Amino acid sequence: MDKKTKISKFSEELVETITYVHRLANSMLKRRADALFQGKITFPQYVALEALNVDKPLKMNNIAKILKISLPAVTGLINRLVIMKLAKRVYDQRDRRVIFIALTAKGKKIIEQTKSARKEIISDIFDVLSEAERQAYLGILRKIKRTFHEKHQK
Repeated sequence: MDKKTKISKFSEELVETITYVHRLANSMLKRRADALFQGKITFPQYVALEALNVDKPLKMNNIAKILKISLPAVTGLINRLVIMKLAKRVYDQRDRRVIFIALTAKGKKIIEQTKSARKEIISDIFDVLSEAERQAYLGILRKIKRTFHEKHQK
């Protein structure tokens, strides 16, 4: 079997497996009911909240770069988060024209609840693997992440 055929078969099986695991995780999420799954926030809103949770308050253009969307689109997204009281605008003390976006306590709580629910699901799914298997899996994912990061930095 040549390399192209092998990778094609691998891809096919991986798509089927990931689809099954995704459905399983979604069914588990329904029972744990985090804000993202309940539809209280959208995935792009969650990613924006995550970015704000990791970094200091960000400018709109930084959020647009992280989400890879236009400035007008990120403005609408952030406006909705502000209305929901998950994010707030913070004005620069030296230049009031400069506006930063920061996470509110309510936004932090949403992030914590969502992460907690997802960690439980991951624990349930990966509990059947040995520590060595989990570390091997994580090592492969880290390599893929590093490779994609390097390719997309150019």
